[in-house]
Amino acid sequence: MQKIVESEGMEGVERRLLDLDSEFRFKCRRCGKCCRNQREVMFTARDLYHIACKLEITTQTVINRYARVYIGPNSRIPVVNMVPNGRGGSCPMLDREGRCTVHDCKPTVCALYPLGRVLLNAISNEPLESDADLRVRYILQEHTCGSAKRVHTVRSWLEKSGIMDEDQFFLDWNRITLLVGETARGLEAGQDREAVRRLWRQAYRLLYIDYDTAETFSPQFERNSQKLKAFCIEMQKDIQEELSDI
Repeated sequence: MQKIVESEGMEGVERRLLDLDSEFRFKCRRCGKCCRNQREVMFTARDLYHIACKLEITTQTVINRYARVYIGPNSRIPVVNMVPNGRGGSCPMLDREGRCTVHDCKPTVCALYPLGRVLLNAISNEPLESDADLRVRYILQEHTCGSAKRVHTVRSWLEKSGIMDEDQFFLDWNRITLLVGETARGLEAGQDREAVRRLWRQAYRLLYIDYDTAETFSPQFERNSQKLKAFCIEMQKDIQEELSDI
């Protein structure tokens, strides 16, 4: 997705947008190319939770073993990104034979491949800037593996990959991360560096870390989201109060 934006702009993305009943051609050859030199695999809280359950470790340990954390240059939120430091620049979650050790709960980005999923303004197909009028669309990513021997619809591919076409978590995840990003930009505009760091620490903990694998994911994510939302709203109030005093 990012490569397409950089090379073709949003116009290129818009030309490639697919709906649930759009068709595309792809047949996996199990060559493993999609598991090598991939630097755009971002983990969501749900991805980390499921991998942690599979490996019987904590989400923090998953991050320590397989990922790096940085602040997104555009999103301004803590991002957890897979580090391809296995043999030959491969995914670190492959075994010695090149098989995925978390195949039944692999990250959504991997499960969707060669599709990508984007969230746009439902009214204008513009890049999303708020959580109103959300619309989920799909895009066929650039890929050099597989063949064109099979025809799929987006809907059938999602079903095959075990991904719901109406994924409430995807919407809720984007809503809370948009709020964090908006709050961070407001604090950065006011040059309150300590408050920004405090927000990022809180966001990192509540988005990715505070999960008990002995409990169901969804209630924990909802609880953490509500805590983070309240934290962001309080910080935004502080921003407004400081502006009113100028």
